Amino acid sequence: MSLQQSPTSSVEHLSARNESETRLHGRWLFIARAGWVALTLLVLTLNAIAIPQADALLQAVCQPGALCINGWTPAEVSQLQQAGLSPGFLAAYQIGWSVGTTLIYTALAALIFWRRSADRMALFCAYMLVLFGGATYTGLLDFGLRTVAPAWYWLVGGLELLAQVCVPTFFLLFPSGRFVPRWTRWGVLVFVLYFVWYLFLTNAYLGQLSGVISLVFAALILGLVGLQVYRYRRVSIFRERQQTKWVVFGLVMALGGFALFLIIGNLFHPLYLLNSSVAGALIPTTVTNGLLLFIPISIAIAILRSQLYDIDTIINKALVYGLLTALLAAVYASLIIGLESLVGLFSRQGAQPLVIVVSTLAIAALFQPLRHRLQQIIDRRFYRRKYDAARTLAAFSATLRSEVDLSQLSEQFVAVVQETMQPVHVSLWLRPPAHHGNHQ
Repeated sequence: MSLQQSPTSSVEHLSARNESETRLHGRWLFIARAGWVALTLLVLTLNAIAIPQADALLQAVCQPGALCINGWTPAEVSQLQQAGLSPGFLAAYQIGWSVGTTLIYTALAALIFWRRSADRMALFCAYMLVLFGGATYTGLLDFGLRTVAPAWYWLVGGLELLAQVCVPTFFLLFPSGRFVPRWTRWGVLVFVLYFVWYLFLTNAYLGQLSGVISLVFAALILGLVGLQVYRYRRVSIFRERQQTKWVVFGLVMALGGFALFLIIGNLFHPLYLLNSSVAGALIPTTVTNGLLLFIPISIAIAILRSQLYDIDTIINKALVYGLLTALLAAVYASLIIGLESLVGLFSRQGAQPLVIVVSTLAIAALFQPLRHRLQQIIDRRFYRRKYDAARTLAAFSATLRSEVDLSQLSEQFVAVVQETMQPVHVSLWLRPPAHHGNHQ
């Protein structure tokens, strides 16, 4: 009997071959590992050196009538004291977030380095996380060293340049570790030139080239998005597509959550949130940094354990409950405003508790029907294949309870397998009933 090679085995063979081609060995592996360890120690040491200077700058109070660039004015200090705050507390809080973020990025990078440092893509990701989290994202090195001490200018600037270039290069290589198409490698040179201008030449050429270069940078970012779409649809295998989904999920959660926070902050008491309370002064930094941590965490999961969790299920639930929350919030606010206006037409006495109770009961009644409806819409729109398969299996289960004809049942069973699993070939073998004399 001849057996045909299945498409799955071909994909697995190609995946194994690709992984073997992207692994480091021997001397190059030792150099790459030693370079990461040295870079991590350098970044952490520079952050430790920058903390005292950054803390002093964040607490500095400018003298009356003097030019104030980084410090607080006496009027701002008075406003902080009225809100129950002080420059020292805010400085400690901001530096604490910067240090915590740097340590989280470094811990994720160390985990990737420990588990998969022989893989070129994983090792490059470890480099990127250390550089971006420790040298650029928090701004601690730039604020505490580069802008105040000329001796650190070129070292910190060089680290920032490497960090800024590593991020777009990561998306040029992700998820396979190769430039696809091959000509995209020239994009690295373009990003190097752009960030050299941004970090070292901005003041000299700001008025002449800033508009043109900003448009070029925006076009490059759109190009990265298009490139990832092309790789996902035309090049990536199943495991690489799962990795891409994890990174996209992290980006959407971070950027979408940040946009939602800005909308809420502008709609509901913006002055209170930004100026008038202790919580208002701390909420923006906390929420922004917390949301943006979705990105490195999702990247680490994509590199290490992209198939540990079913990302399709997570995305599905995020879509359902995200839309459900937004719709229920809109309905709740509309009910509150509408019922209060309606009550005000008939009575001048306030009825806010009653309005809140009625609105809450309405939301509770709408929750389950709306959730089921959103689940059906999203399954039909984004998960059509799984939705059709589930309906087919449900129909077949109902048939099993009433069908008694074995031939009809066999045909329906084969049809269900073809429709849901879509194999290359399907055959059904029914074992003949055994004679009682053969049993012992």
